[in-house]
Amino acid sequence: MVERTVGDPHGGVTRRGFLGRTVTFGVAACGGGGLLGPVASWAQGNREIKFSHGTGLCNMPLFYAAEKKLFAKYAIESNVVLSGWAGDQAIQLATGKVEMGVIPYTNAIAAYTRSPSFAVVSGSGTQGLIMVGQPGIKTFADMRGKRVGTFQADTLDILVYDYLKKQGMTYKDIKMQYLGNSVELTNAFIAGQLDVMSAIEPYATRGLMATKGNVLGDGVDMYGPGYPDCVLIARKELIDKEPKVVKDVIRVFFEAEAEIETNFEEAAKTTIGKYYKTDMTSLLAAAKAQPPGVDIRNKKDFMFGRAQSMKELNYISKDPDQGFVNFSLLEQVIAENPDLYRKVRVKSA
Repeated sequence: MVERTVGDPHGGVTRRGFLGRTVTFGVAACGGGGLLGPVASWAQGNREIKFSHGTGLCNMPLFYAAEKKLFAKYAIESNVVLSGWAGDQAIQLATGKVEMGVIPYTNAIAAYTRSPSFAVVSGSGTQGLIMVGQPGIKTFADMRGKRVGTFQADTLDILVYDYLKKQGMTYKDIKMQYLGNSVELTNAFIAGQLDVMSAIEPYATRGLMATKGNVLGDGVDMYGPGYPDCVLIARKELIDKEPKVVKDVIRVFFEAEAEIETNFEEAAKTTIGKYYKTDMTSLLAAAKAQPPGVDIRNKKDFMFGRAQSMKELNYISKDPDQGFVNFSLLEQVIAENPDLYRKVRVKSA
């Protein structure tokens, strides 16, 4: 188990997709246009884009769309590629190694303040950040001196910090430990190596069921219902030069959201094993805790607000500028596809 302390300069910015999976989509060329970024390629009329992503339910619109080939109607061929990226998802976006990604917005904030080369273009998944304690830990006060595990600079990390702050506690009151990925975190908790874990779904439910532990908080009581977790990110160069590509991806995310909301059991069968390393019972039980949500236009201020906690933790030294969020293409997709928008449950308006 990897163990780091807050502010460890060698710890880096970790996140739930530590193994650096990427999804590659071949997007049909829309005429004219050349290479864009180091991962773009035009071959036989196909446009290739790599997506960085994590492992939680908030990534399901991307996973489901890839497996169900929802991009086909837009002349897009999808191919899921598991590659051994060693770096962070957001860093991959900032450096141009990938052009789009589904990542926790806090990781994106950390990378953006260093390299403002990308923007949040829509949501992907909402809620689902859950703090689970072992059977003997029932309140936040019980956490004093205990081992708490999660991922550094992740939304899950900020969740712990915000809850402790609300309770008049700090990271000095606990033993914070940072791990590499969701499977490692969950296994460590189930094995008793951690007293509390701050985890995403479906791993939070798996840990809860395996230990018969307690939910200390799920963020809803503190942040309100529908708070964002993972968001869809795009390089600014892609947004400026090929907005249609970005709009097509957002449109497919809406289609995936509608189908997942209608039949989550089918979505679970489609993605378990390959993407979610858990059992079907845990995955189905976790469904309500972390639903998909593409339209998060009303959560812009919320995301900017979490930057204050990140500054207090020394993850960033300044606030992200307004260019961090760009919902203009999301608004266009909603306006141009009223029938599709009516099908989804998560709406800002």
